[in-house]
Amino acid sequence: MLTPSIPAHLGFSAAQTVSTKIYNYGYFPLIKGDIAPVFQFNKEAFVSVQHYLDLQQPLVVVFIEGSKINEQAFQPLLQLQANVQQAGGNLVVVSNVTSRSFRKNVSQINNLTLFFDEHNLIAEQFGLYDEGNPLSNWLSGIENDEAILPAIYVVAPNRQIVYTHVDYQFNLFSAQQLSKTIEQQLMEAVTALSETYSYLSVWRNQLVS
Repeated sequence: MLTPSIPAHLGFSAAQTVSTKIYNYGYFPLIKGDIAPVFQFNKEAFVSVQHYLDLQQPLVVVFIEGSKINEQAFQPLLQLQANVQQAGGNLVVVSNVTSRSFRKNVSQINNLTLFFDEHNLIAEQFGLYDEGNPLSNWLSGIENDEAILPAIYVVAPNRQIVYTHVDYQFNLFSAQQLSKTIEQQLMEAVTALSETYSYLSVWRNQLVS
């Protein structure tokens, strides 16, 4: 099986910066250059991350802290999903919030691919949750011991993480628009991966034709 090379500017990242170490609340999330875990989004439907990666397209995984999101904040998620799909990738949203109000807001959105991570099993694998070190111990305003760090990951079909943004300030989707800088960096990673794997797909088809 071919393992495509990742473009140089999307390669392994250096160690965490000093500022990250200061503001990580004792958390150590997966970062650029790490390998994403294999997991199921929905155990009942047997939907796993591998289903998406087998499509040979970049996958964007967005972890949201649902208690900090209102109905208006879903609009940038929908727009981001449309942009990612247009660039040749897929986007899924993961949230641990199962409250009635949150589910009501979600039910009114038809096009967003969202999975519930009720026990933070997925977030824990990405280092965004630590049962023994809840974020409520660190942050005023975070009262839920089940709260996770909001984050965005771009994952290559070979499971390498090529872009990471962890939101230590909990304001990733607090506004009606995603930060332009974050969106630009994310989309550059998605586009580069999509072009790389599209080229490899054409090359493989030529070899077997």
